Amino acid sequence: MNHSTSALGKLGAATEAEKVYWPPTGPDIAPVSRFETLSWLIQALFSLMGLVLLFPVILLIAILVKLTDRGPVFYRGERVGIREQIFRIYKFRTLVPKTEEKIGARLLSKEDRILYQTKIGRFLKRSKLDELPQLINVIRGEMRLAGPRPIRPVFLERFKDEIPHYASRFLACPGITGIAQLRGGYYTSPRNKLRYDRIYLKNRSLLLDLKLVLLTFAKILNRWLSRGFFVLFLFLFVSFIPPSLQPLLYFSLFGINVSLIHLFILLLCCWIFLKNGPAQISLFQSPLNLPILSFIALSMGLALFSQDPSGVAQGATYYVVTGFLVSFMIVNSVGTTAFITLMVRVVALTSVLLSLLGLFQIFIVNYTMALASSLSPERLLESYVRASSIPGNPKVLAVYLVLGIPLLLSEVIRARSQRERDFWLVSTTISFIGIFFTQSRLGLLALMVTGTLFLYRRLSHAFSFFMIFLLFLLFLVSLGIPRFSPPGIRGDLAEWITDRTDIIETLPAQAWLLGLGPLALPNPITEPQDGEADQRDKGLINNMHLTLMLEHGIAGWLIMMWLIFSSVWAMKGAYDRAKDERLKTILWAIISSVLGFLVSMNGMNTFYNLTIQVFFWSLIGIGLAIVIQLNGQLRHNLVWRFGDAGD
Repeated sequence: MNHSTSALGKLGAATEAEKVYWPPTGPDIAPVSRFETLSWLIQALFSLMGLVLLFPVILLIAILVKLTDRGPVFYRGERVGIREQIFRIYKFRTLVPKTEEKIGARLLSKEDRILYQTKIGRFLKRSKLDELPQLINVIRGEMRLAGPRPIRPVFLERFKDEIPHYASRFLACPGITGIAQLRGGYYTSPRNKLRYDRIYLKNRSLLLDLKLVLLTFAKILNRWLSRGFFVLFLFLFVSFIPPSLQPLLYFSLFGINVSLIHLFILLLCCWIFLKNGPAQISLFQSPLNLPILSFIALSMGLALFSQDPSGVAQGATYYVVTGFLVSFMIVNSVGTTAFITLMVRVVALTSVLLSLLGLFQIFIVNYTMALASSLSPERLLESYVRASSIPGNPKVLAVYLVLGIPLLLSEVIRARSQRERDFWLVSTTISFIGIFFTQSRLGLLALMVTGTLFLYRRLSHAFSFFMIFLLFLLFLVSLGIPRFSPPGIRGDLAEWITDRTDIIETLPAQAWLLGLGPLALPNPITEPQDGEADQRDKGLINNMHLTLMLEHGIAGWLIMMWLIFSSVWAMKGAYDRAKDERLKTILWAIISSVLGFLVSMNGMNTFYNLTIQVFFWSLIGIGLAIVIQLNGQLRHNLVWRFGDAGD
């Protein structure tokens, strides 16, 4: 194969010479069979891995497609492949059923897309997420990751008659992406697309395919990250990565443990912030700005008086990167109501999926244990496995689900049809049951607070929620589970009070004012989620409020509460002024989640868990993004801008 012409150099617009540089069956084209076989073996393996890794995303998209339209989830249409063979292509459906029959033998126009596109179709099309099922076509050998895009059979003979050498593009398998898609677009003429396809055929190689896939991914990111799409990827990633794998994501840099996730967040946010050039950098006015700067300034001051300055700095960096920066970037990059609604639905459905996995887990484990065990019923209840799902810790799962419950309830209230309402009611019930089977007593208290708060303006709904909550609680008590017996509750409550009283009485006033620095770096290497006993051995206490005071002093805790409550107050003000009922409901759901989270902070070091950390601060960011949108603070209403004249 001739590689004398650089593939990357050919990604620009086609020159006059490139239009006629080789015959369609000339010596520059390698034998199809050898290249295609090797290409398929490698790309089918990567496609299979992609389907496995992206399964949560694929499942969520399928649910959203079905929820927003009554037609099928997938589009199955005929396309022309290698050697002009007809095959069936798979996509997520973005148009109403039978659109191709209605428009006939022509390409879709922009007007057609407005007329026939589904509610979520535009987003899927622009983000290229509708193409994910084509990984199945790659595994089946009908397509490749890169190559000429397949066409509908109805166009084949016409294009062959009208465009010289058009049949040459069928010497290679069609691809999910290609040069024509990178340098052209959907509305690029077939004649010009052929020129790009010829460039690909002349220079095709596995390395070129890899470059095209990476460039396509970068193009999609560049289009969507500025609007907050990175949060969805980050949120799904941290939600579905098991704790046992998290230590593998850490490496040592100059003696400091650095997480690849933390580094990814930092670099990605910097890219979003700077990608339009220094003259375009801007900040919205939000309750985040001053508290974040105050927390950073306080941490720098504490580091000067600490015996471990690097430890204090590293602990503060954790909060800034995995918490504040996530909220900050959502506020400064998410704008449209449609995208905010999508983010809320993805977050809500993720909590449902984790709850389902947790319920499946306890059913399989406890049922198997009951069949294989010769223990008495009392002993069997004592060894009963609590739902923990992918997070691997019942407390973490309980906090996660409590954060998601108000979002699910908001979808029930905003449902436009009985079918949609039934779906969200079932989803809410699944998460509700999942919280009970974590057997987290503080999680149940947080659930009661957040659920009642969200529904209190609808007294009948709040009363129904409270009665259902009480019935489930009585059910757990009736099972005889030790954690819910009166003696067990009294004993654990006394121990909870004693642990905290001992710390309050033994520490000097200076420690409360200035803090002790990070008690343990919040990462899976030094802070495993194994249980309360392990944390006591490290000198930790399962109370995020006290942990913040011990690390950063009372001033640090006050700044954190200032940040949270000022954000809630801004959301409440926007809620009172808003006329859009959809955004009002989302705002009230986030306010309820945040206040329920403050209750959960009394039972575990919530910010030390990366999944909960990203979830909580993402909700804060989404809420403040709605505030900015409702207040009419567009991009020109900013705190400062680099490059402004007279600055």
